[in-house]
Formats: sequence, C-alpha cells, structure tokens
Amino acid sequence: MKNHSVLQERLQAKLPSSLGLYIHIPFCRERCQFCAFYVKPHHHEYVEAFLNGLAQEIDAYGELYGLNAIPVTSVYFGGGTPTALSAKQLVMVLDNIERIFRVSPGAELSIEAHPGTINFENLTVLHSRGFNRLSIGAQSFDDRELRQLGGRSESQTTEKAFELARQVGFQNINLDLMYGFPGHTLYSWEETLDYTINLNPAHVSCYAFTVEEGSYFYEKVLAREAHRPEEALQNDLGKFTVIILERKGYEQYEISNFCQSGFSCQHNLRYWTSEAYLGLGPSAQSYLSGVRFGNVGDLNSYCEILASGGLPFDNLEPLSIQEIQKERIVFGLRMRKGVSVEQVRLFSEQNYSWGQSLITLENQGFIAEEEGHIRLTAKGIQFADSVSAALI
Repeated sequence: MKNHSVLQERLQAKLPSSLGLYIHIPFCRERCQFCAFYVKPHHHEYVEAFLNGLAQEIDAYGELYGLNAIPVTSVYFGGGTPTALSAKQLVMVLDNIERIFRVSPGAELSIEAHPGTINFENLTVLHSRGFNRLSIGAQSFDDRELRQLGGRSESQTTEKAFELARQVGFQNINLDLMYGFPGHTLYSWEETLDYTINLNPAHVSCYAFTVEEGSYFYEKVLAREAHRPEEALQNDLGKFTVIILERKGYEQYEISNFCQSGFSCQHNLRYWTSEAYLGLGPSAQSYLSGVRFGNVGDLNSYCEILASGGLPFDNLEPLSIQEIQKERIVFGLRMRKGVSVEQVRLFSEQNYSWGQSLITLENQGFIAEEEGHIRLTAKGIQFADSVSAALI
C-alpha cells in the first residue's frame, strides 16, 4: 500500500473522535442539465468494476490509519444517483462498510434517490436494512421546469415516490429543490413550495441554481445560447423561501437547509462544523485531522490504482493550524447559529488583516453579533459566497 505520510502522521498524532462516511455512487440513468458531478452511464460492466473497486477501497482503509476503530455516526450515499444501483447492491456496500468500520447504533444512514428509480420493493429492502434517511431529488413540481432541467421525472412521480417512502416507514425524508434557473418565476416557485409543504417532509433543501463548469448549461452559456441566472431574482426567491418555510415551522439551520424539529442532516453538519469525514468512490472528497484530499474523478483510474495496491488520491492538502481555525469560522457562518464571539475574537487577535476584513463586513451589514455569536445577517445570507471569499 502506498504510504501517504502527511495524512498518516496527522492521524497518528490525533485520531478524530468520530467519523462520517460519504460514498459517491457515480451512475445516472440520464445526466441532469445542471449537473457537473462526476457521473457515468449505468452499464453493467461499469457497475461491476465500481463495486469491486469500492470493496477494495473499504478494505484498504480497514488496514490503515486506525480509522476502523473510530465510531461512525453518519453514512451518506450520494452521487450521481445511488438508487441507480439495485437495493441488493446498495445493501452489499453497506454490509462491506459495517464489516470494516464501527458504525454506531442509531447512526444516520442516508441515501439520495431519483424519483424515477424508487419503487415499493427497493424502498422496503433499504429501510429494513437500516437506511433511516431518504433524500429525494425533486427540484421542482412544475413539469415544464422539470423538462427544462433535464433528467427529471414528472412531478407526479416525485409525489408517488414520497408517498411510497412514507408507507414503507421512512420518517426522515428530505426534498431537494432548486430555484432561480432561467425562466423561473416567483409564482411557479410559490407553487413548488406549496406542493412541498403539503407533502410535509421532515427536511427541505433549497439551492440557488448555479452554472457549473462541465454542465450542459455551462456549455450553453459559453455558446451564448443561454443566460446566467439573475442574481436579483435569486435573492428575492431566497428571501421568499425563508419567509414561507419558517412560517410553516421549518427552521433554517443552514443557508440552504430547513428542517422540522430534530431532523437536521447530521452528516452534512460535519461539513459545516469541520468535523472528520471520509469519502469513498471516484471523485469523493475527505477531511481528516486537518488534511483535505480527494479521489481521482475517473472510474478506470480509480479501479486501476486500487487493484495495484494504492489508494486513489488525486490531491492532498494538509492545512496549517491557522487555516483549520479560519475554515471552522468561515464554514460555521453558514449555520444560522453562527460561531461564538470568543472563537472569532481569538482568531482576529492573531490575524490582524483578517480581523479588519471582519470589521469591514460588519460595517457593511453582512454580519452581526447576536447572543454571543457572530452570524450572517439577512443581507449576509444573500451574499454568503462573497462573505466567505472575503474571509477565506
């Protein structure tokens, strides 16, 4: 096994107290036009190669670094479309994970699903095996918009999938929604939110449409066949979203995420609080003991490296103590509770120019101190990416 000495030294010095696992399933029946993630067509030979490689990667981590001794409190199957695989194949992956890692009793076991790949039988298998959180990629409840986004099912398919999940026994269900794409209107977004609220999911994720390099929309923009999203419209839709969902009892606990009481996504909280997570599968990203690294974003290379006895790292970036502290603050500001004043004060005292940037953002009305925490204001939430860029 190839020796990645920096990561090994960091982990030998201090292992994380707990761990989250992310499994990237790189298959889709059809690519959505807004998607820039690494995905492959769903072909039998690709799936078999991936499952063999993933089993090798899981085994490899069982022999290295001591990660198999750490309690795993969340497992997240993302993609791609995890439910492009059969329920039997997904259960096999979970079996391999539990064979190597210490998955805690009551851990959050989450899986993303495309509405068109869900049926009663596979949901029953997944739920009975222990998956306890389902994230359905709805995006919209307007069929015209779904056709525009590409790769999506009709809204009736999403409603049926949601109802089946409830029948099987899933209580913790998320609906992914998207707003602010070309041609989107406040009226149609209000209708989508109304449909969503009537279904009563435990969790709702609302993402502003972005033109990502590598996506179909990106190529259309480059060819001047499409326009970038209107920032003013997205800001208006974002503010409207908060008003409507909070009025219906959903807490905005992170910029793009809303939940009923007790249903925040425990795995994604790891990203925003800079807790340890290990990514498995091609293009998956990891953060362990102050080291960020990612896997190669190519299935063939991923499998070849693992077959040769290596780990499929594409890059590895050890962070300094100051960089770790800074990231905790910047990512923590995505949370509605913000970060403690004491944490920010200590870092500002050690980093004068950074502290001055913080003061500027406060004077401009992007952040404010409330109840012992530094938080984004309503204006800061609208321009969260710009705030992050100013502080990172």
